Amino acid sequence: MKKIENKNLFLDKIKPVLRKSKFSTINMDDMARHMDISKVTLYKYFSSKDEIIEMFVDHCIAFLQNADVQLQDEELSWGKRFHMLYIQSLQCVLYMPDILLEDLKSVYPVLYDRLSTAELERHRNLRRFYEAGVEKNVFHPVNSTLSVVQDDLMLRQMVEPSFAVRHDFSLKQALFEFYKMKKYQLFVPDMLGSVDDDEMEELLLQTIQKISY
Repeated sequence: MKKIENKNLFLDKIKPVLRKSKFSTINMDDMARHMDISKVTLYKYFSSKDEIIEMFVDHCIAFLQNADVQLQDEELSWGKRFHMLYIQSLQCVLYMPDILLEDLKSVYPVLYDRLSTAELERHRNLRRFYEAGVEKNVFHPVNSTLSVVQDDLMLRQMVEPSFAVRHDFSLKQALFEFYKMKKYQLFVPDMLGSVDDDEMEELLLQTIQKISY
């Protein structure tokens, strides 16, 4: 049990590096350095770089699956679940940026397929969420597929540092304005009062503070 806990702690230290670097450029010496442990200690916990990459992908898949479970909790209000959906979608593009997905597809195609399958399942659940909101007259009758695609494309654009420079937006401002756009796009007028903008602003701030470019 303690060994698993330590492996997870070490993996947490290397995750930011894996998200921004090509796998082919990282070796076990780099892994040990970023985990702040000796190479001898590293091999006590991980047999190879491949094992670390696979464990990292497993964590990404677990995140996607846990996000689905939370979104389906009908005891939470539609406003709360909308907040969760938005933050989770933002975290997805931060934790699984394009550079990681492209490299994974090239170097570890089997792992890429597993992650893609989990992502497709999350997209199906997002569509169900949007469709359920329309059915209950909470959301406008929007196209659920286009809503999911819009979220992913826009958020991936906004988290790129060049976006803020090009459009004269801070990251927080861009994300909050897109959130408000989504809110008015989705919720029927009678339900807008159930969505707390102050809460979302705080959630965005907490998420952004965890980002290091």
